[in-house]
Amino acid sequence: MQLKQISVFLPNEPGQLANFFEFLMKNNIYIKSVTVAETEDYGLILLLVDQFDKCINLMEEKEYLHSVTEVIAVKLTNNISQLYEIAKTLGNNNVNIEYLYTFAEKSSNVNTIAVLRLDDNENGIKVLNQNGFKVVESFN
Repeated sequence: MQLKQISVFLPNEPGQLANFFEFLMKNNIYIKSVTVAETEDYGLILLLVDQFDKCINLMEEKEYLHSVTEVIAVKLTNNISQLYEIAKTLGNNNVNIEYLYTFAEKSSNVNTIAVLRLDDNENGIKVLNQNGFKVVESFN
């Protein structure tokens, strides 16, 4: 299963990120994962949230510049070589990783999750599942 990641483009200026986080807090949108990068003109925020549809609707009302990208998430073990194994397995099967980031999820215990944007998410999920990796279908 693919997850919907929200990419938000904010002016690359002091206070913009805090204002955006405050907007999410006031609307009870919980961030499951976030990564922030910069471009010359914008800050790029990549988000996985608990209430995707609500978040999108609120951002459209507020006219936040955003897009939606389908990504996959893979549960990592404590094995230090697992990112290598994922990259090698996908590469050997001609699936390109466009980008990835990790985060820790707390459920009954803490799990590290790798979020990947692939050039072919569906084939990537198939390859990973066939090679014993745990693709995460949703977050609680």
